[in-house]
Amino acid sequence: MKALFIAALLLSSTIHAHEEKLQDIEVIEHEETQGLVDFVPSVKKLKGRELTKRRQTSIGDTLSSEAGVQSTSFGPNSGRPVIRGLDGDRIRVLQNSLGTLDASTQSLDHAIPVDTLTIDQMDIVRGPMSLLYGSSAVGGVVNLVTNRIHYSYEEGFFTKFLTQGETVNNGMSSALHLNYGKNKWMFHVDGSTRNLGEQRIPGYARSSKKRKTDPLADEAKDKLPNSFNKQDNVAVAVSRILDRGYYGVSFNHYNTLYGSVADEEVSIDMTQNRFEFHGEYRPENGLFRKIKLKSAQSDYFHREIEGGQTGTTFKNNGNETRIEGLNKSGDLNGVTGVQTQFFNFSAKGEEAFLPKSQNTKIALFTFQQLSLGKHALRFGGRLENLEIEKKSSDNFGASDEKSYLGMNASIGHCYDFSKKNTLETSLSYSERAPNFQELYANGDHLATSTFEQGDSTLIKEKATAFEVTYKNVSDKNEFTGSIYTQVFKDYISLNPTGGVSPGEGFAVYDYQQVDALFYGIDLDNRLEIGKLSRGALYLLNKFDLVRGKDTDSGKDLPRLSPPRFSVGVEYASDRWTGDIEAQYVAHQTKTADFESRTEDYTLTNIGYTYHMVGNISSLDLFARVRNIFDVEARSHVSTLKEISPLPGRNLIVGAQFQF
Repeated sequence: MKALFIAALLLSSTIHAHEEKLQDIEVIEHEETQGLVDFVPSVKKLKGRELTKRRQTSIGDTLSSEAGVQSTSFGPNSGRPVIRGLDGDRIRVLQNSLGTLDASTQSLDHAIPVDTLTIDQMDIVRGPMSLLYGSSAVGGVVNLVTNRIHYSYEEGFFTKFLTQGETVNNGMSSALHLNYGKNKWMFHVDGSTRNLGEQRIPGYARSSKKRKTDPLADEAKDKLPNSFNKQDNVAVAVSRILDRGYYGVSFNHYNTLYGSVADEEVSIDMTQNRFEFHGEYRPENGLFRKIKLKSAQSDYFHREIEGGQTGTTFKNNGNETRIEGLNKSGDLNGVTGVQTQFFNFSAKGEEAFLPKSQNTKIALFTFQQLSLGKHALRFGGRLENLEIEKKSSDNFGASDEKSYLGMNASIGHCYDFSKKNTLETSLSYSERAPNFQELYANGDHLATSTFEQGDSTLIKEKATAFEVTYKNVSDKNEFTGSIYTQVFKDYISLNPTGGVSPGEGFAVYDYQQVDALFYGIDLDNRLEIGKLSRGALYLLNKFDLVRGKDTDSGKDLPRLSPPRFSVGVEYASDRWTGDIEAQYVAHQTKTADFESRTEDYTLTNIGYTYHMVGNISSLDLFARVRNIFDVEARSHVSTLKEISPLPGRNLIVGAQFQF
């Protein structure tokens, strides 16, 4: 099977080419008007049928089959993306180009408060984006696009309704989008709901190794205990379309109640109220061709409930704002802006291992592209100031203040050497200041069964990244291949000390700084291999490999994905689409201290969509079976791999209606 995957990758990467011209610099926005910043080589967009095919409950799981992207997989309800071995505060998850302002980076059991049913597009950048989106984007960016605030006018009423059911959890999910335009005003309402039971799994919840070393009288089997999810989401928005721009405001209320699979007695009740303002002005003359303002205000909290009683309450109230000017003069074009972020974080209760803190970040950035025929030079910089104020308390001692000034720079080159193939290189330097968790954590962290101990003397983490990307894209072929390396100085990692906490008896982990090296390769290909009837047949291939080393000790870093190969065949026509794909995940033998190995596995999926179009409406009927052969699979990236396998066979049937 390995030989088949590799042969398919090599075959498809050498056939066909594409006509790709050097593009203007744009920033993350709506699909119709802007794309992700073009200077970053490894960009992928999920939208339309592809997004429907990949969509799962969590953001991380939805993206986990993309090359170079994995999920923390803390059960089916909580999963943040892991990009090229980096996760947590090194990956920025954005909602409409602004931070989610939640608590998902503080603990693996904290979900991102965005319903995948209401997302219109997901943008993925593999590699550093700290230049434009902050030091927390040193490993990459995921942008979740919701087209609530309109940037163009459309007269009348139009809507979309989606509903689906799935067998793995006897679940039902639905979403409704309503839009109305009149007199240059656009109005929007959307809502979604989920009701998912406990997830079915192939066999036992605990691994065979775990059952042998720590046998239980009553082993959970066939269902993953405490994996239910109930979710409600509603949003409203209004936009005003102007001759030379637009402005709009939206409000989103998100609520979910889900079980934490790490502890059968714990559930999480999460709520976020979020306001967003978007505005754009296109001057007739002047330095900037576009001036943009975006701002998000968030009121987030969740309660961790144990035995019917609230154990700990987490709160995060904050704002993030971006002002950007897009310039174009002759062969030089780019973006310059200011970004601010303010938030107050607190955790109160028996399991509070983090202090109350006030966090302030202000940054200036610019990125420019100079086009010289077939060549383009790209360069930019960012200056970012972070201030953290820890509040005094009995558990965390006296108040403390920290201030860090971070600098980021990037330079790159793009060569359109045949108007059908491009070669892109980029070199970047970034500095990431330690966050309040790394500085001040002190207590039992039940979600990971560890005692976390911060270090207030931590210094800035510095990273230098180099990447080479080849692109070959045409009407018949889309291929992207990247080779990358990222060298960290004073990389902040959470390491075991060998001690045991006095409370729960958890292993003590300290935040420490080491030097680290990451390197790897991503390949992604979609090749037309023939015409059939009224459609076309495509060969799909993906491959990724990542390695990470603590260069001080020479040891492997923990929770890195093993090599993954995937191959599939897809038929697409105007009326229907069908596909079958298989992903092989190899053994992971490159493990850190106190980390167990994982076995290889192959997951096979098959899907079908039928598209019917009327004069003013359309209907999509879809069905998909994930993990056809009900294979037991455990993700090496997950901290719960020994007690929480990936889902078993799952039949998903649904419909999407638009008019």
